[in-house]
Parts: sequence; C-alpha cells; structure tokens
Amino acid sequence: MYETFTLRQTPKGRIEGQHWPAENATHVVCIIHGIGEYGGRYDRVATKFNEAGYAVLAMDQRGHGHSMNKWGHCAPRKDVLDDVSALITYAQMTYPDIPIILYGHSMGGNIGLDYRSRGGLNDVPSAYIISAPWIRLVRPIPAALYYLMRGMAKIRPSLIISSAVDETKLGNPEYVLPYNDNPMVHNKISALCAVDGYETGQALEQGTLPDNGRAGSIPMLLMHGTADQICDIRGTERLAQRLEEQGDALEYVEWEGLCHEIHNGGPESTGDEVIEKMIRFIGSIG
Repeated sequence: MYETFTLRQTPKGRIEGQHWPAENATHVVCIIHGIGEYGGRYDRVATKFNEAGYAVLAMDQRGHGHSMNKWGHCAPRKDVLDDVSALITYAQMTYPDIPIILYGHSMGGNIGLDYRSRGGLNDVPSAYIISAPWIRLVRPIPAALYYLMRGMAKIRPSLIISSAVDETKLGNPEYVLPYNDNPMVHNKISALCAVDGYETGQALEQGTLPDNGRAGSIPMLLMHGTADQICDIRGTERLAQRLEEQGDALEYVEWEGLCHEIHNGGPESTGDEVIEKMIRFIGSIG
C-alpha cells in the first residue's frame, strides 16, 4: 500500500503524489500514469517493484485523482513537464545517490518521451521505461475535428470532452477492473490536453519535437502490445526505428497478444511477464 504526499503547491492548486517506500532501495521508479487514471492505480506494479528492492513514486497528474484542475485538463504541457521535474527532484531528495527510472504509460508515455526530449532534468534519470505510448491513435482524429479542437484550445483550453475508453480492451479483467466503476477514474480530456498530446505524438513520430540532446545516450526500454486497440503500435514502431537509426540507447519490445495496459496483460496473460521484464531492465541499470 502507498503513502500520499503533496508534490507541489501552486497558486492554482496542488499536485498530489504516492510513495511506495522500500528500505535500502537500489533504485527509485517515478511513474507517469495515462489519461483518465491516477497514480495509485499502479499499486500492483509498484508492489512488485518493491519486492525487487525498488522504491516507487508517482503523482496524480493535473486533472486527475486528487490533483488540481478540472478532470481531464492535464495541460498546459509546459506545466506538466515541470511537474515531472518536481517528481524527479522529490526522488533525488528522498532517495539520494541511487538511480532514478522514469516510467510513463499511454498518455504518460507521450509525456515521458516529451520529457526525454526537452525536459528540464531529462539527463537526471538513469533510464526510461515507456509503455504503449500515445503517438498514434488506433482511431485517427479526423482533420476537421483536430482543427476545431485546436481552435477551442486557444479560446477555451479547459473545455472538457469525452475520452471514453472501452475497459474490455485494456487488459486482463482480473487486474483492469473495476475501471469505469472506479470513482477515481474518469473519461474526460480537455481541448488543450488533447491538442498537446496529439501534436506531441505527431512530432515524436516525425522527428520534429525539439530535443536538447541530453538524453539520447540514456538507456530506454520502449514497449507496446500487438493487440493494443487504443494506441497504434505502428507509431511506436516508427519511433523505435528512427531512434535506432540515430543511435539512441534503445531496447524495443513488442508483446504478442497483449492489450493497451501491457502491465495488465491480455485475454491469456496477467502481464506478469511485462513487469518481470521491467524489473530485470531496472536491475541492469547501475
């Protein structure tokens, strides 16, 4: 079970965090969750990390869980990246002199990749884990809707729209559920959050996202499930190919038959093999 803490207090509200402590921890993992969920939803993964000797920190992103903003308004992206920097700084203060691993899933993967490119402390993590990132969506956003949302993001950035997720497409029901019935989970996304995620995903795939050049040599484990019906694996494949061609320190893994939440498996998997892979990868980081 986790402890809660206040990560940041801003004039507009606060960012809440979760801590799974580990005595004599060898590594500390910082988790960035996906759209509609919250940090505490990673309790199963964090507990297994604890058993391996890794401490875990997470946060409820803006517009999620107990953190500030209307539900779904995880924006603007500059402030979101600053929140990630605050989480990394908290990890440094709480667990000094041990490797920090930044782990992002889905929209959190989009943010994690963005942070790896241009985050203020992107050279501090000793490794990155990116899971089923939002680069492309399986259901593409029509051009007309994109331009409408882009206009709304300028006029009413916190306008909320539905981002309904079919919980049966996420992974093994034993570990996914309850999802829609979980009072801490929502199906909302703001206009600005949607535009930030969409444009960042496009830039990641096309190689046009600003990059400060500090993190390319830092090891990254990039993973995606072949049965993902939410985030399109082809976007991740294209990103992996580009990063490999430019010589980044990348290990890319595709998980056959696993759904969007690869850590929660699929119809015939619990996702334990994915968690074990992450544990081994973390353990290899000095």
